[in-house]
Amino acid sequence: MRSLVLGWAISAALLIGSSNAQPPQEIIAVDTIELKAGQARSFSFDQAVGKITTGAEGVAEVIPDTDRTFTIKGLAPGQVMMTAYAPDGKVIHRSNIAVSANSTVIKIFGDKTAVGGYSTYYCSIPGGCSRANPEIAPLPFSTSISETRSKGDGASESRVREYR
Repeated sequence: MRSLVLGWAISAALLIGSSNAQPPQEIIAVDTIELKAGQARSFSFDQAVGKITTGAEGVAEVIPDTDRTFTIKGLAPGQVMMTAYAPDGKVIHRSNIAVSANSTVIKIFGDKTAVGGYSTYYCSIPGGCSRANPEIAPLPFSTSISETRSKGDGASESRVREYR
């Protein structure tokens, strides 16, 4: 009987101890550093930094220049948290590093409704292409545009172009 009561007491103590455990608190960064893959930017701190860590490999690389200046290079698209520590181990700063894929600007000429006569698209592989200004409606499936050009002798010429 005594061992049974002792077993219940130990079990109760374990249950009470585990019910007091708190869930982990999320660590939130102060700001976000945005880079493109392959881009490098340098940053400086107000005080000496002992080390800088990132939460995952392969997204961004942190290269020390001095004890206060670091270069961050975007390696691949993704997001990672960077933590800077003082030489004594105290956390100095936390930032998110967001690396986006490289994109190429493509201009498609002949769009008379667009400013400058062309539409701009941002393209990245494998992300595809997206319109630079999604507020501008694309041309309808079939449309005709009339142009009037003046000739050198004072006369003018009208032409209708149809796009499908």
